[in-house]
Amino acid sequence: MAALLSEYPPAAQQLTLRVRKLLLRIIPDVHEHVFPGWRIISFRMGDAQKHQICWLAPQRFGVNLGFEHGAELPDPGGLLTGDAKRARNVHIRSAKDVDVAKIAALVAAAVELRRDR
Repeated sequence: MAALLSEYPPAAQQLTLRVRKLLLRIIPDVHEHVFPGWRIISFRMGDAQKHQICWLAPQRFGVNLGFEHGAELPDPGGLLTGDAKRARNVHIRSAKDVDVAKIAALVAAAVELRRDR
């Protein structure tokens, strides 16, 4: 993970690590996989791609929290962006964008969606 994060400014690194820590607290029994070529950190409830709950994609000015089936998730907090067929992202540009309750609700919904499949 250090190699992946080293490509980004310190503020983006710190923000990515902060959101990562939050995800590790929220998702029970999570498996974390770093994919340097894709520049993401994947969070799964198993080893296979089909077990993915969400991912973090560090950016020059923050981090994106992505959900492969984000279009199916309830989003009463209005955090999700994007218009892809399935995937949606939460753009986190600073620590003030880390709304723990709203992010926890999205992640919990993604965990339930994954369990139902």
